[in-house]
Amino acid sequence: MEIPAHFADLERFVDRWRLRNSSERMAAMAAADIEELRELCAAMLPRIEAVVTHLNLFPVDDMPPREQALYELALTFAEVSHPVDLGWATPEVSDLFPNDRMNLVGPALAW
Repeated sequence: MEIPAHFADLERFVDRWRLRNSSERMAAMAAADIEELRELCAAMLPRIEAVVTHLNLFPVDDMPPREQALYELALTFAEVSHPVDLGWATPEVSDLFPNDRMNLVGPALAW
């Protein structure tokens, strides 16, 4: 899946980090190496304002496919960046409630 051309520098992250719901994003974060998260954050952080500005041109429930891919990549960045932001040595979150026991419903499924 491609993203809008003016965000082509972020395209390399789409296959790995375009995740469609919070459960997928949490599982991916927990399975990731901290260096993977640092690389994603280093690329996304300087671009996130432009990404959000671009995505605000489209209705959230009816985005074109390229924008939808970019939106899901941005959501992943927002949800998995805290280990990097907090200076953790690992994305280990073993003390959290088990992800596979969470049952998201309603609008939470889309986040």
